[in-house]
Formats: sequence, C-alpha cells, structure tokens
Amino acid sequence: MCTIPIYCGIAIVKLLNYKSIISDLEKCAAVVNYLQGKHKSEVTDSLLRALVVAEDHRNSMHYGVDPIAILRSIKVRMLEGKRQGASTIEQQFVRTITARYEKSPRRKVREQVLAVMLSSKFSKGDIASCYLKVAYYGVSLVGIKGMRVLRADSQEFTNEIIVAHLKYPRSSNPEGIMAKKHFIRVNHIKMLLAREKACVLLAERDLTVL
Repeated sequence: MCTIPIYCGIAIVKLLNYKSIISDLEKCAAVVNYLQGKHKSEVTDSLLRALVVAEDHRNSMHYGVDPIAILRSIKVRMLEGKRQGASTIEQQFVRTITARYEKSPRRKVREQVLAVMLSSKFSKGDIASCYLKVAYYGVSLVGIKGMRVLRADSQEFTNEIIVAHLKYPRSSNPEGIMAKKHFIRVNHIKMLLAREKACVLLAERDLTVL
C-alpha cells in the first residue's frame, strides 16, 4: 500500500527526532487546539459535508493519506500527462498552516507524514472544521472572516460556494477565468451532494422494505 512508506517516514521522524517536522506538527496541533469548539454556528455539519464530498470523499476510509487517490493521480500523470490532485483534507490543512507550497516530491511526502501524524491526535471532524476556519478563499477572503463575506454575498447554495472557493479562490478580477471555473465547480458540488442524498434515501428505503 502507498501508506506504508508514510508510516515508515513517521517512524524515522520519531526515531531521529526530526525537529523541523516535529515543529510543524506542533504548529498544526496548536491551531487545532485553539480553534476547537469555536465558530460552531458558522462551520455547520452541512458545510463540512460539502467539504468532504467535494475535496475528499473517502475521508472516512483513510488516516490522512488516500492511497487510491495517489494511484489515480500517478496513472493520470503517466497516461495523460496531466496533474491531478490527491490531497486529503488533512494534507490541505497542513499545507495551509505550514505555508509550504513548493512543487516537489519531498514537500509532498513531508506533508503526507504530517497529515498522518496529525490524524493520530485529532478527529477528522476537528481537522476539517479547523481547515475551513483558516482556509484561503480568495483576495481578502481568509478564514472565518472570508466565510462571513461569502455568506453575506450569496443567498443560495452558500456551502457549495464556500467550498468551491477552496479550489478556485476569488481573484481580483471578478469576471476572469477563475470566476467561470468557480461557477462550474459550484454546480459540480451541487450535483455530488444531490447524488449522495439520493443514495442515502435509496438505502433508507431498502432498509424499510427489509
């Protein structure tokens, strides 16, 4: 499995007392500890659901790193020559807090190691909630304050709009290509949520029949 090297990396970090990674882990943990329980009325269950569906739909099946997404990304890269994201919510949170965005295998592995280590300390709900509270949503739109602006600007599908800004942040040009991509992303998230709801209703109907 793709996660085996990650766990080996964690063992090495602990064995060698790798101070740089340990320092970043402490930094991430401090943010989660500080934000836990805050802004509950704004980071709703429905918003968290939209985040998981859009960004990491196997979130409940992994421990910070998604091996299936990694293999899919490698396949697309090799066969189509395209880059495709495989980051989990935990990895995105780590990237935001550590502010490491360099495109290198070393940074990616480091991020994965930190994501798994962080997952051993906190629940997925806490990490996902804290990610939304510190995420970058666009120009002058950061964290809770950014979410508040987006909620004030939109009357419908607010959750989808907020989550879509994670992939396509608002730019200084509201009519630019990023805005068009954002519109498509919002509709895609709406479709994913509708599909998930339909599956839940079918499952509940089948249980009722039984």
